[in-house]
Amino acid sequence: MCPTGDIKDMVWDNSFERNKVIEPGSILIAEPFMADANFKRAVVLICEHSKMEGTLGFVLNHNTKFVVEDLIDEAANCKMKVFYGGPCEQDTLHYIHTLGMQIPESIDLGNGLFWGGEFDVLLDLINSEIATDANTRFYLGFSGWSYEQLMGEITENSWVIGQSSIKMLFEYSSNDLWQQVLEEMGTTYKILSKYPENPSLN
Repeated sequence: MCPTGDIKDMVWDNSFERNKVIEPGSILIAEPFMADANFKRAVVLICEHSKMEGTLGFVLNHNTKFVVEDLIDEAANCKMKVFYGGPCEQDTLHYIHTLGMQIPESIDLGNGLFWGGEFDVLLDLINSEIATDANTRFYLGFSGWSYEQLMGEITENSWVIGQSSIKMLFEYSSNDLWQQVLEEMGTTYKILSKYPENPSLN
């Protein structure tokens, strides 16, 4: 029986990933055997990436038990789900949306996605039912790396690099997102999507 690392190296040489550009709007897709529970089969949307500031993003497909009204007093009766953004600063709430400059100070991530913006305006849009789960996603905490840390993990075959889309957040089930994204990226990645979480059981 081969150790997990040996299997990964045999089925996937990701040297081409190291030449891809990471920028706001990119996604990181966890390799099939990722052991870290924070990122197991995770798809991470990148919002910041630079040598000086490092990388910040949000896990798109890990759920929490919370809805918005549990965490925001001013949004009573808002049943929108809150997702797990990552292990950093779990006492902070963040949001990705497609409302653009309806929320001033939003940061354009490309592909129709925006990050943050003025919170009071967002609250008004929630309470007027303009901001809904069809255009807004909330994340508890975030994922963060130093530049060197993330580049090292990519060199170690831990991540596939892709591009985000609106449907990843608002159309796909979080349970299926990891596999669907890989399948859509082509043959090599589709093979990765078929690997079991525990290869020793296969």
